[in-house]
Amino acid sequence: MGIFSSDNPVIQWLDTFVDHLLLQLLTLVFSLPVVTIGAAEAAKYYTAQKLARKETVHVLGTFIRGFKANFKQGLFLEIAAAVALAILAVDWFIVVSFDFGLISYGLLSVVAVVTLMVWIILTYAFPLLARYHASLWGVLKSAFAIGLGKFGTSVLMVLCDAAILVGCYIWILYAVFIWLIGGTLVLMAKSWLLTRVFDSLTIASEDN
Repeated sequence: MGIFSSDNPVIQWLDTFVDHLLLQLLTLVFSLPVVTIGAAEAAKYYTAQKLARKETVHVLGTFIRGFKANFKQGLFLEIAAAVALAILAVDWFIVVSFDFGLISYGLLSVVAVVTLMVWIILTYAFPLLARYHASLWGVLKSAFAIGLGKFGTSVLMVLCDAAILVGCYIWILYAVFIWLIGGTLVLMAKSWLLTRVFDSLTIASEDN
């Protein structure tokens, strides 16, 4: 087996990395109109989960199919996410800006927990939308249930996302590089974790 052979594990990993790197860039480009962010996120995970399952994928073509298939639901989910994040932003502003005495610690804890749960729900919502046919409410309920049921995995994925955001904030001059390379690695890890979670749930439902 030569060093540049397609059977070489290093070459296979690099091929997978490049595919996910292209996914990152496609998601950015297709998100530029803003109203298409939801569809782009769904298309990203639609393609990434196929890559994680080792399916033969033409990244651009698969992404576009996922984008078209999830455009309407992706828009609704994007609006729901935007409303939730806007409410959380106001809550954080109030908690940080005003002194409510001892109650402040309680309010801070509540807002932190709610923020974590919203983050977890959104972590699963777009991948669920990409993989299953369900209503918006069905996607959100499933995301909440899976997020709690697989809490350890959920927190791990949230921490991966948070690491990228913190890295971009601390090293702002290198934010594009961190988002592109680090974000691609995180996408690879999350796709693998999400596929394992969804596959385990499918097997469990079949056994029942």
